[in-house]
Amino acid sequence: MDRGFIANLVRLAAEGARAAGSTLFLVRGEFLYPYAVYNLPDEYIRGIGGVRIGTQCCGRAVAHKRPWVVSDMLTDPLFADGRAGAEASPIRAGFSVPVFDEGRVIGALACHYENPYTPSPWDIERNESFAKLIGVAPMELRGISPQDVPLDDTMEQPLAS
Repeated sequence: MDRGFIANLVRLAAEGARAAGSTLFLVRGEFLYPYAVYNLPDEYIRGIGGVRIGTQCCGRAVAHKRPWVVSDMLTDPLFADGRAGAEASPIRAGFSVPVFDEGRVIGALACHYENPYTPSPWDIERNESFAKLIGVAPMELRGISPQDVPLDDTMEQPLAS
């Protein structure tokens, strides 16, 4: 499997959930960084920055090892650390599911929306299935240690805490 396989799963997650875009964040230390991004504005990705585990939507899904929903990023106090991304872009809502590798959380798969939104149980279940496929991509993810997750220059330092 190559990186394109993972990118296709991320795209299919967005399309299946009728989302504006989607991301796969991988754990690197105490933060999550984007590994695959589908159809999201750069302003949003830069604005949310490196996501500290336990914060925002993806960080909470990883910390709690269960799906997490942010129905309105502009009003949810638990999304305060990523609000700059929502304010700088049309993205307003999202939900994340953890990605596991042999019982260990290695990342989060998220779908993002341009309006306040609460996903259906089917949306969440479908993305959990995509997350399982991502988690068993041995050549792609197990072969990459967290410190080797490719980052662009803007992501070297965490922007959100």
